[in-house]
Amino acid sequence: MKLILANEKAFEQDERFVDIDMNRVFPGDPESEKYEERIAAELVEEIEDLKIIDLHSTASEDAPFAIVEYPSESQVEMLKSTGMDKVADMTHVGAKNPELEFVAIEVSEKSENPGEDAFNILRNFLAAEGILDLDYERSDPDIFRVYETEKGENYEFTAENFQKVAEGEIFAEKQGDNKVADEDFYPVLMSTDGYDELIGFKAEKTDI
Repeated sequence: MKLILANEKAFEQDERFVDIDMNRVFPGDPESEKYEERIAAELVEEIEDLKIIDLHSTASEDAPFAIVEYPSESQVEMLKSTGMDKVADMTHVGAKNPELEFVAIEVSEKSENPGEDAFNILRNFLAAEGILDLDYERSDPDIFRVYETEKGENYEFTAENFQKVAEGEIFAEKQGDNKVADEDFYPVLMSTDGYDELIGFKAEKTDI
């Protein structure tokens, strides 16, 4: 078992990244001038052939949820071991390394104790995978497959993530330019302040 702080330099500087968002550069480039691209390439070598739990924080949702890309049968089993009841399949906007077997966990910044939430999720996963001898829960999560990016700046997101937005319903507001759904969809990672040029993502509820 390995515990890795993926971007130590950014962590020390209390920044999301140094040169470029590390979430967007996998599998990286060991010869790149950009720090995160070099570190991403090193990280891929370090975690290859392992089961990976990738812990993040989010401002878009009150409760923790999981994210996968290119979900395989083994990843579905990993999802169940996390105990999460909501999963976003981000293959549509995912990184370029589908060979990595990972499950990302988004822990809410709105929680009273996000650190404790992350610890409890990780402990449940390790117990469910037989690494710790503790009680655990395995879930049967709902899957939300992202199919489209919803662009926009300075909108107030007025709907609720993972809750269906009906066709014709306003889901984001800005003076003189509201966003109205042209079809039924489920918001995923939508927020007022989470992105500079995006509101978030549209998804459909599905089975893996």
